Parts: sequence; structure tokens; C-alpha cells
Amino acid sequence: MARRSFRKMSVELLNVMVSVATLVVVAAAATAALIQLRHLRASNQLAALLGIMNQWNLPPVQAALRELKQMPQNLTNPEYVSLLKTPGMIDRASHPEYLALDLWEQIGTFSKHGLIDERILLDIVSAQVSSAWDLARATIMVLRERTGPSAFENFEYLAVRAELWARRHPNGAYPDGLPRFADLET
Repeated sequence: MARRSFRKMSVELLNVMVSVATLVVVAAAATAALIQLRHLRASNQLAALLGIMNQWNLPPVQAALRELKQMPQNLTNPEYVSLLKTPGMIDRASHPEYLALDLWEQIGTFSKHGLIDERILLDIVSAQVSSAWDLARATIMVLRERTGPSAFENFEYLAVRAELWARRHPNGAYPDGLPRFADLET
């Protein structure tokens, strides 16, 4: 009888040990999967950010960004204002500045939905976003008279995030405690 009890105890002990070992293996696999997912997300965000930077450097996009500077002056032209108030009349070929607005709208959407790391993005482009919003804001408000507040709302989101980022980093985002070269030369 003692032997039977010992065998029963051994089998139960073995079952417990196998269950614990299985739990450890499953926990290790889950941990590894979470780490891989984090790396995959970082890789995807980096690819998206590099795609944006590559698009940013294309000559047509650079030309469109330069055209943004004309937006405040364009509002003094009644024909231009009439175009803004007429549905479907803004042709991106004739008005490339809207390609720049579309770019900021797209980037704002990616940022809002966490598809790109906003901290990295704003460290790179916050000043450009704020400048573009300042140039385009009055024009967008005229568009919104017809379309409502959804016109370029993701661009506005990005501009607000850029402004908040700039307020948190008034002297840039250089790491605290890291000396500057001027400090090393003394």
C-alpha cells in the first residue's frame, strides 16, 4: 500500500512539475513574442518616418511647401477666395500649395493614430509644422466656412501637437546633462 501511495504521489508530483515547466515555457514564449512585437512596431514606425522624410525631399513636395508662403497673399485675391468657397474647384496642379497641406494632413493622421512616433517626428519637424500652419491657417478657415471643421483637421492636430511640443522644449530637445561641445572645449 505504501508503494502504491508513493507511485501515486510520484505521478502527481511529475504532473505538477510538467505543468510548471509548461507554464514557464509558455511565459517565456509570451515574453519573447511581446519583445518581438515591440521591435516590429519600432521597425514599422521607423520605416514610416523614413518614408515621410523621403517624400518630404521630393522636388514637387519641396515646391509645394515653398508655395505655402503665398497663401496669406492669395487671400487678398477675390478670385482665389471664390475658388475656396466653391466645391471641387481647388486643383492641386494649379495650386500645389494644397499638396503641402495634404502632406501635413497625412502626417497628422499617422501621428494621431500612433503609426509614427510623435516624439521623433516633432523633434524633426515641429518648427516646419508650426510655420506651415501659420501660413495656411487663414485659408483653411475660409475652406471650413464651406466644409465645416473637418477640413485639414489632422494637420491642425499636428500643428497643435507641434506647438505643445515647442512649449515643452523651448530651447530644443538636447538631452539634459549631456555637455555641448562648447562645454568640452573649456
